[in-house]
Amino acid sequence: MRAEIIAVGSELLTPFRLDTNSLFLTAQLNQLGIRVIHKAVVGDAPDEMRSSFRHALDRADLIISSGGLGPTDDDRTRQTVAELLDRKLHTDEHILRHIKERFQHFRPGRVMPEINARQALVPEGATVLPNPKGTAPGLWLEANGHIVILLPGVPAELQGLFEAEVKPRLAALRALSRYGNDDSRFSSRHSAPSDRVVR
Repeated sequence: MRAEIIAVGSELLTPFRLDTNSLFLTAQLNQLGIRVIHKAVVGDAPDEMRSSFRHALDRADLIISSGGLGPTDDDRTRQTVAELLDRKLHTDEHILRHIKERFQHFRPGRVMPEINARQALVPEGATVLPNPKGTAPGLWLEANGHIVILLPGVPAELQGLFEAEVKPRLAALRALSRYGNDDSRFSSRHSAPSDRVVR
């Protein structure tokens, strides 16, 4: 399985921010026996992001991105990938409730800003990867023989989510592929029973 890592965020193209997420992901993927063939850092502009993901889909089986899942106008990873894969976005009420409860938990009486509702948007067919440390869940998508995983950019959130949700799935797929079932790594039927897939 060939992997590509895409770090999203214009701040990563300045000399003031180090992309530690890609280093972490590379180490984790190598431990699983997954070869990283390319890394990219891309700004927040939709056209540049679309180009980066399109090229990744041309050369890699597995694409993992970090960043761009926040609530602000320049957090466009979710929308850009959904458009590229021709998937409609839907509001996931479970995620929306989690975000509202998180605001209440850390500051009782505080109402969730409306802008955070966009973090509950999920592309059709995506598996939601819960993020107990933040408001932006991860997303697992499968399309045309590829796996695309979108993770938040906050390192503590990304690392916790990868360890709890992504690593076990990839390890299981690697184990299946070693038994000669090459197509199994791209099939959602091998997802965990608790996975919620948006139709």
